[in-house]
Amino acid sequence: MQYKLDKDKFSVHLDVKHFAPEELTVKVVNDFVEVHAKHEEVQDEHGFVSREFHRRYKIPEGVDAAAVTSSLSPERVLSISAPTKSIKPAEERSIPITLQDKPAEKKK
Repeated sequence: MQYKLDKDKFSVHLDVKHFAPEELTVKVVNDFVEVHAKHEEVQDEHGFVSREFHRRYKIPEGVDAAAVTSSLSPERVLSISAPTKSIKPAEERSIPITLQDKPAEKKK
């Protein structure tokens, strides 16, 4: 597992080689990315085995939770990432002054 926050993106990489793509779910719940993997009991050379895990990662402040994506490599490494929100510096702009017909309200 590798968790990383750079200046332009948040990313998590998980080795999920014991799970088929259809056995994996990734979702955003509030301020967390949740990963769930499960496969039912199967028989192998040693007997029966079942596997399941849940992982939750706090989405860091400044990361765009609405833009979380995930992908699965051929080696079955699950990659989850999201860009950081771009904070644009305020551009200079003129604010027009409107003229009112009635006098300003006075505080009592």
